[in-house]
Order: sequence, then C-alpha cells, then structure tokens
Amino acid sequence: MKLALLFVLFLVVSPHALADRYDIQGEIGQIRYHEATNTLAPAWKKHTWFTLIPDPNQPKPNCYVHGGGYTVTIPDGNNTAMSMVLAAKMAKQKVTVTVDDSIVFPSNLYCKLQYVTVL
Repeated sequence: MKLALLFVLFLVVSPHALADRYDIQGEIGQIRYHEATNTLAPAWKKHTWFTLIPDPNQPKPNCYVHGGGYTVTIPDGNNTAMSMVLAAKMAKQKVTVTVDDSIVFPSNLYCKLQYVTVL
C-alpha cells in the first residue's frame, strides 16, 4: 500500500519538477502586437511578444535566443502587463521578468510571461 501511494505521489509531482522558474533582469527590446484580423500569423491574433535584453550572466531558459536575449509573450487581454512593459520601454527602465520555461506559447522559443516587475 505504501509503495502504491509513493508511486502516485511521484506521478503527481514529477511533471512539476521539470519546470524551472527564471527571474531575468534587463531592458525591454522589441515589442510586437499581432492585429486581430491579421492573415500572416493567425496563431498570434491579438497576442503580443517582446524581447528582453538581459543583463550579463542571467539564466538561460528555453526562450533564450542566442545573441538576442529572450522572447516573452503576453496573452490577449493582459492590459496591465502591456502597460507596464510599454512604460518600462519608454522610460528605459530595467525590469525583472519571471517565466516558467515549461509554459510556452506558441513554441519553445517564446516563454509566457508569469510576472513583470519594473525596477
């Protein structure tokens, strides 16, 4: 009975053990919004992504693009995060972006934003 309970516990916990949280500090680079009726990238309709230009020696989650920083998505409807990212970009203020590299959209090259902190 104890062995079966331990096995079930490993099944529940193991997928979460593979996920890594990254807190990455840097400046906002490029920001791109995909218009709702666009036909060039239908999977991106109404979504936004931005690049984060990292400070030196930052961790490298799956959304790290060699030499170019990190690509992070903001799903449709998250106006608070959009406002914070735009304000930080305009003020040239550093931010800390938190991502979980197991939560990606639409591919492994884009981490979905979990937190954004303006420094």
